[in-house]
Amino acid sequence: MSAPNRTLDLAELERPAYRRVLERMDALLARTPGAYLHPGKRWEYPWALERAQLRPGERVLDAGCGRSVFPLYLADAGLRTTALDLELDPALAAPLRLELDWRTGDLTALPLPDRAFDAVFCISVIEHLPEARIPGALAELRRVLRPGGRLLLTTDFYDDAAAPIWYEGADRRFRVDWGVFDEPRLRRFILSAPGFRVEGAVDLGVDWATVKPCMREYHGYPYTSVGVKLVRG
Repeated sequence: MSAPNRTLDLAELERPAYRRVLERMDALLARTPGAYLHPGKRWEYPWALERAQLRPGERVLDAGCGRSVFPLYLADAGLRTTALDLELDPALAAPLRLELDWRTGDLTALPLPDRAFDAVFCISVIEHLPEARIPGALAELRRVLRPGGRLLLTTDFYDDAAAPIWYEGADRRFRVDWGVFDEPRLRRFILSAPGFRVEGAVDLGVDWATVKPCMREYHGYPYTSVGVKLVRG
């Protein structure tokens, strides 16, 4: 296996630990109309859970959860879970009778107290913010973490953040209207975020000639994902 902070590897989806996570998420999806699991997050969520090293009863935040199955998985695993986004549907968890703390809010002004969480997940969210708001969002995510708390962050990763990117699927074709990260942008905003340290080695090496067609076949986009674990100082 490559460095702990790394880009998506579809072969890892066959690892037993990843398969157990995905099987449980698929079971929750079957019982939760309206919840979803994006193809890219089938790698991102197991990666983040493995790196988070969670213990039962810890307080966790899914920042930018949307209608994902992920906060349901966290609550089902016995974690004290808060799910936050600009718009939420708390009824999503009703069929499972899970207890979640649903919060409506913005990543740059979290309606949450200081040092409230042992771990924060920000999974394929940060790339949707305007560049000027990224430092503020990271500062807020740090604020709500306890000292030594873990931020598990993933984002879309490409060879050139300024290049036009197109989704090309069986159903439609459109130009991506959100930002992505290339290596310089990731190092500038994420790997050097104030108040955090990166835990473990970082491997950003990508054979783009192979990865672009592979990812386009997998989820319609030519970019891949990268995962980084940051620890609050």
